[in-house]
Amino acid sequence: MRRWNLAKSSIFRGLRGHKPRCYSDVVNGVERVSVRNGSSGFVTIDLHNIAKVSSPDPLLIYLPPYSTAFTEKPAQLPRFLQRQPTAVINYRWAGFNPFGAEDLPSSESDEQLEEYERPHLSWPAPIHDTARAYDWIVENFGPSTYMRRDVYVFGSYLGASLATSLALTENHPHVRMAIRGVVAYNGIYNWTMFLPDHPINKEPELRSMSIFEKILAQPRDPVFQDMKQHIEALFEKPGNLFDPFASSCLFFHTPGLYVPPAFDASALAPATSLLDLPTDTKDTAQLFMPTESPRKSPLLFPPRSSTLKIPEALLLHSTLPPLPPSLHRRRQRRKKNLGNSFRTQAEELAGVMRRSIDKVELKERFKWDDDFDSWEDEAARRVQVRDAGLDTGDYGLGARGEELAAAWLEDHIR
Repeated sequence: MRRWNLAKSSIFRGLRGHKPRCYSDVVNGVERVSVRNGSSGFVTIDLHNIAKVSSPDPLLIYLPPYSTAFTEKPAQLPRFLQRQPTAVINYRWAGFNPFGAEDLPSSESDEQLEEYERPHLSWPAPIHDTARAYDWIVENFGPSTYMRRDVYVFGSYLGASLATSLALTENHPHVRMAIRGVVAYNGIYNWTMFLPDHPINKEPELRSMSIFEKILAQPRDPVFQDMKQHIEALFEKPGNLFDPFASSCLFFHTPGLYVPPAFDASALAPATSLLDLPTDTKDTAQLFMPTESPRKSPLLFPPRSSTLKIPEALLLHSTLPPLPPSLHRRRQRRKKNLGNSFRTQAEELAGVMRRSIDKVELKERFKWDDDFDSWEDEAARRVQVRDAGLDTGDYGLGARGEELAAAWLEDHIR
């Protein structure tokens, strides 16, 4: 059994008087390491092809589409990763398993926990697991001497949300081993867009909608809708949707929303209800139940005081299922309004990342770079959005997505 070092930078070290520990085992030729995450139990990491490469070679991190923490077999790698040195972070995130009931923790390492230590597996447990596992990976696979080692992250669905937040907060260009790029497929990058008060969910009030317009307005992606229906199980409280580590877009701007009392409720008071209140109580009611959402404002990210840089990114999304020909023609005649979808989510994140590159990074570079004209298309080059074709229904990338991801990765690691 190989002996592993413990990550020195873990924020969970010493909680409840416990010392971090790790265990390893080999399953189907893949080494599985269990790393203690403070008082919340253990996060497991599956190591594929690690022994075949030297320390300067790029390392891949894979975050599966849903929690695979308690499966007996290691998660299957996407085809474009199968020959790459890859560490799979089996984050724990209860509330969503598209292929059956979720398994309860049953590993030997989790059985060692005391009753008061039983892990809380909804948000923010998955980001804590991801951060702890990343610390351990950097500690154990850092390059020797003064060489550098690049890390690239791939995540899909729930894993895409985690992958983008990890890449945005761990891309330090001057650090010898750090994340340099991210590929994400069908992720949710702003979970607050599921809330009723978000503008994308507001129906037009100027006129009544025809039956065809109502059909066109209905969500057409069953996988996207399935994730929406599990939002309460995944996050427990509406306030958790406003965490930028869950909703990466919120690193770049304020939500423009108030936190509602429930996932399907509005945080705003209906204007008509205020008219029925006595005059002396209207101000108090408005104080606790506002009638308008706050203005969405841009945030400076990365902060000027940090060494972070916007990573290279490929944001993939599936194509919406096709409409019948008659409805398709009506869709083409309508004003462009895609509603909330995997494509909308990818374009939303790409937009704020590109804006940061243009307004923060390149604005500073313009002050000293005489060859600045060559950077004109830098934001679009660094952050790409591509259509990966129809969803295969198995939470995989599909042939087109595999091709796009493989080409992007080959272009960056050669």
